[in-house]
Amino acid sequence: MGKRTFYFVRHGKTEWNLARRMQGWGDSPLITEGIEGAIATGEALRDVDFAAVYSSPSKRTIDTTGYILGDRDLEVKTLDGLREMSFGIWEGELFVDILKNYGVEYEMMLGNPAHYKAEVSKGETYHQVKERTKQAVEQILDEQPEGNILVVSHGMALRILIFVALEGADLQSHREETPHLLNTGITVVEYEDGEFRVMKANDISHLEGIAEGV
Repeated sequence: MGKRTFYFVRHGKTEWNLARRMQGWGDSPLITEGIEGAIATGEALRDVDFAAVYSSPSKRTIDTTGYILGDRDLEVKTLDGLREMSFGIWEGELFVDILKNYGVEYEMMLGNPAHYKAEVSKGETYHQVKERTKQAVEQILDEQPEGNILVVSHGMALRILIFVALEGADLQSHREETPHLLNTGITVVEYEDGEFRVMKANDISHLEGIAEGV
């Protein structure tokens, strides 16, 4: 087994991102800014020879992957483990309404990750997302013995995966200690000799001139 280099990318900005609606397993289309960001990401990665490409099965990630790849003839494999965190009954709701109607649990989700149980929302816990995203990466490692690997997923799922499951940050404090991953930002993680190393986190230098993600 050789070195694997992961290029993790959050999907392009969507209608629900713009409207400040909760978007997990629910979905909404990419907006123009999201499409432009994905195309710019493809340009930034045009010299990277990808051995494999993986995406969450959500349409916004599949569409983002397509714009990144452009005319490259590469198979895109979808893994359920790469989905965004599920927010249950909060899906599609405005953040301000969730705070108003479910403030106690919503604030626990944001400020007390290790103890968030999703009892009201009926969504997922951070622990559940950590385990399934880690399993997805383990599957990718089993399938890909070496080379560069593009993975297109989601903001919270990638943050938990990269910084908690792979790098070992504390789940409880990871939201304060790790960067918020912006739309079509690139995070590069190397895997070699059983160790993961974050080489570059949330790089958005290729998005100059495109409005910043949320």
